[in-house]
Amino acid sequence: MAKALAILGTMSSVGKSFLTALLAHYFAGKGVRVFPFKAQNMSLNAFATVEGEMAFAQVFQAWAAGREPSVRMNPLLLKPLGNLSSEIIFLGKSQGILPSQDFRRFKGHYKQRVFRVFEEVLEENELVIIEGAGSLAELNLLKDDFVNYEIVKKYRIPFILVGDIDRGGVFAQIWGTYELVPELKDLSLGFVVNKFRGAEGLFEEGVKILEEKTQKPCLGLLPYLPESLFEEDSASLGLPRGSFTTRGLKIAIVYYPHISNYLDFDPLKAEKVEMVLTDDPSELRRAHVIILPGSKNTLASLKYLQKRGLAEVIREISQEKIILGICGGFQLLGRLIKDEGVENAGEEKALGLLPHETIFFPEKIATSRRISIDCPFFRGEIQGFEIRYGRSFLKGEEVSFLYAGNVFGTYLHGLFYDDLFRYGFLAYVRKFFGLPQRPPRSFKSFLREKLQAISQERAFAAFCQKVAEKMGAPL
Repeated sequence: MAKALAILGTMSSVGKSFLTALLAHYFAGKGVRVFPFKAQNMSLNAFATVEGEMAFAQVFQAWAAGREPSVRMNPLLLKPLGNLSSEIIFLGKSQGILPSQDFRRFKGHYKQRVFRVFEEVLEENELVIIEGAGSLAELNLLKDDFVNYEIVKKYRIPFILVGDIDRGGVFAQIWGTYELVPELKDLSLGFVVNKFRGAEGLFEEGVKILEEKTQKPCLGLLPYLPESLFEEDSASLGLPRGSFTTRGLKIAIVYYPHISNYLDFDPLKAEKVEMVLTDDPSELRRAHVIILPGSKNTLASLKYLQKRGLAEVIREISQEKIILGICGGFQLLGRLIKDEGVENAGEEKALGLLPHETIFFPEKIATSRRISIDCPFFRGEIQGFEIRYGRSFLKGEEVSFLYAGNVFGTYLHGLFYDDLFRYGFLAYVRKFFGLPQRPPRSFKSFLREKLQAISQERAFAAFCQKVAEKMGAPL
């Protein structure tokens, strides 16, 4: 049987996803067969493998561990629809849509199925690193909280508690969490104070107070990372908001409600580009590239673009910019969107920058896919994934990729994870605007280099070493 370790938080966005990936990378580098696991995730950042859908966070953690992503790493995925309901994905396959209050009645059923998956992966691996969700101490939700409380309690799993000092209240976060679930306290290896800014000596007394109050060791006072590899939680979006600040290549990711799969753009962090998530028309005018990302409710997003004046601006400057739409963004670029209630009932004229029409069907497409692309910056096959209900048609033929002039659209997620596609696209953009060309980079190499560099920084290296010592060596 594998050993297991849980990374639990005092609240959302404390850094659980990243620390799970970091530890997965660290132990895998020691020759340990590591399996990342999150029993249930609520996220619109999904990735489709040949098995079906899973949360993107566990995909990154798999790559960090040197593993191929598997839906068993995230057996249950909830995709919020924005109307107090969520789509339920179990082991990669859609189970339908339920109102949020109804899902609580089904949690016991899913709990047992998830635990069976967990027991399987325990038997097959040397170390399973579990990522929790939100807060460990949501007292009204402890019953059937199999992501944090019940899985740790049932399987007696040692855990690390992560607090976020950047948002304040770290004493209440960490000490309070231990006090609210005292029955689990003996299982904790210690706590982490994450996202600290400034000299460590400034919080030396704070660490001593927390250790005294909790009677648990501090495993790390970890610095704030100004450039994270990815941010899975929708509270953060993982992209800077605001205005462009540099003179280099500028990419505007258009913000609208129900935005999804914004981690499509993480590979661009490996390049010398500036990305801003914005719904400000003036920033679109300053950008070289405008990207319309995925949406879980395309018609609602279209209405937002119209209300904010973004639709008019995008049409106006479409000949001056490079425009790319992905999935929901591809639908928005077309002539017409018809939805009889799959996402949001209605029929609306879209932006009209590409000639296709989109119709929504009850049957969902969720799969990895290889398509052929022939356009000015890339010619050949490319592997990605599709997660959609909408299907687009041009002259009666179904289409997954189109372009007209400098406007491009596709249903394929994960394009920028293909090094050749990303390089071809950026080279085309730089040539179009007369910007200097840059050499290509491998994203997975960039990811490994980043994780390796972070794991060697003094605070993170000490944290990984302390965790290894607490877990016992060899595993």
